Amino acid sequence: MKKTLAALLAASMALSLCACGGGSKPAETTAAAAESGATEAAGAAESAGGRAKTVTLGMNTQISTLDPFNGASTGTIYLTEALHDALYSIPALGEELENEIGKSYEVSDDGKTLTVEIYDYVHDQAGNKIDAEDVAWSYNTYLATGNATQFAKYLDSAEATDATHVVFHMKEDKCKETSAVKSVLSGCVVYDKDAYSADSYATNPVGCGPYKVTEFVTGASVTIERDPNYWQTDESLLASAKKQNVEKCIFKIILEDAQALETGDVDAVNYVSADNLQFFMDDNGNALDGYTVQPFNSILCVNVSFNMFPDAGSKVANDKNLRLAIEWAIDKEGITNTIMGKTASVSYGFATPLYGDYNPEWEKEDNGYDIEKAKAYLAESDYVKNGSPTLVIMTESNEVKTKAAQMIQNYCKEIGINMEVKTADTALFDNYKYDFSEWDLKLDNNGNRVSLAALYSNFLSATHTSYNGVPTSFNGLPEGDLSKLCDVANNVDTNSQEAVDAVFDYYTENAILYGLWGPINYVAAKDGITGLKVQYLSYAQPWTFDFAPDYKGVAD
Repeated sequence: MKKTLAALLAASMALSLCACGGGSKPAETTAAAAESGATEAAGAAESAGGRAKTVTLGMNTQISTLDPFNGASTGTIYLTEALHDALYSIPALGEELENEIGKSYEVSDDGKTLTVEIYDYVHDQAGNKIDAEDVAWSYNTYLATGNATQFAKYLDSAEATDATHVVFHMKEDKCKETSAVKSVLSGCVVYDKDAYSADSYATNPVGCGPYKVTEFVTGASVTIERDPNYWQTDESLLASAKKQNVEKCIFKIILEDAQALETGDVDAVNYVSADNLQFFMDDNGNALDGYTVQPFNSILCVNVSFNMFPDAGSKVANDKNLRLAIEWAIDKEGITNTIMGKTASVSYGFATPLYGDYNPEWEKEDNGYDIEKAKAYLAESDYVKNGSPTLVIMTESNEVKTKAAQMIQNYCKEIGINMEVKTADTALFDNYKYDFSEWDLKLDNNGNRVSLAALYSNFLSATHTSYNGVPTSFNGLPEGDLSKLCDVANNVDTNSQEAVDAVFDYYTENAILYGLWGPINYVAAKDGITGLKVQYLSYAQPWTFDFAPDYKGVAD
């Protein structure tokens, strides 16, 4: 499987000397293409008798903002497709783009520009007409916030050339990267430039999506209602996430959301924990009477990454043997089975089998659980010589990840490594994870809608973020061999399974990061909801659920 580092770095050098080819790729606009993206429960019945009146979804995550320009937290992502339209959307991993505001697009032969034509009848929920100037402004504004991590590495600026055409000026020939076009086209919601308000849009955005906000109760709930004047009236052009199958959706923030479904306080829940599955599903995976339950594999990989920034106080950045000792000390199967049960599968490498460029051979070559080998690497490290310092492992302050961090702490203690668990709420964690003076190990989850090659290019190359003016990966690794390998794997001219394997080999052999599990998200609902649908991160989209003719919501 392995290809020499020298050969792949040579490919990287050749890449930089290549002129960028390309061509046009018309967007798919057929009804069949739009329908292909729907992720449904097996055998789900089609709803009949018109729209449902209400559906209430229980969710155990906070919604801090409804404006993606303020940062796409988990709560934000839940509602984005309902409230907002982008140029295009990616319904599920590996699937083709679906049209939203964008009508067609073309890539220049040199890979330096991307030209998009938009529909000429788009308007937002307030009736403001949306034109190419609004699209260009939205992209440029989002870039300026620093939150446009999905496409910032590819895009320099956007420019309207007339009322319906936008030219995206790429950084160098970035259209040659496998995920660049999809990331740019699907990565930004569109607002009317004259109406936008960063303050009011956090809780009451005026987007172009099929639903609009009618109530926002901080820490408690968000209510959205169908926009009867939604601009896209041609059902053959309607993206799968833009269906209006219910008049009103209520997102209720409840810590014990599964219990709320059992007691009849909500109609559906986005997540059922391993401990609660028994109340909705039998041991054979069949839903119990009164419920609809469906598992959805997530593109996310929950992982431990090591702080690789050498000048921020990291106690692991310059000690490869210490990092290897930690990886071999962790029983990832034990962690996954103990904490997640049926709701996750073990990850081998920074990956899950859901990706098309996943290699099953990695399951034999990943760093496993071997106490003796862990002790041997520790003996070769500088850890004891440096005074056996306490390492800091940081994670979000939720029950699952905190338990995982504590188990890692205990595994490391068994071989003589001291570790402290540091937790932070979501907002604080999002800041701390890029402050490389705060932690030595970080427990997080990451994914990509296109491929592992794109995932690696985004998070492992030294273009993801910067620290003290130095460009780095998501875990502080400056420019170097891994970045170059990621570039080779993610370029359309050199992408291959062999190139992706080389990235796996490098981060595994050098203990840069360590996969733990891939979530399997169980969405559960009461009888009457016959079709469950989720977006690419397996977050439920209740406005697209299918409902039986006699369905009645708890809020009806």
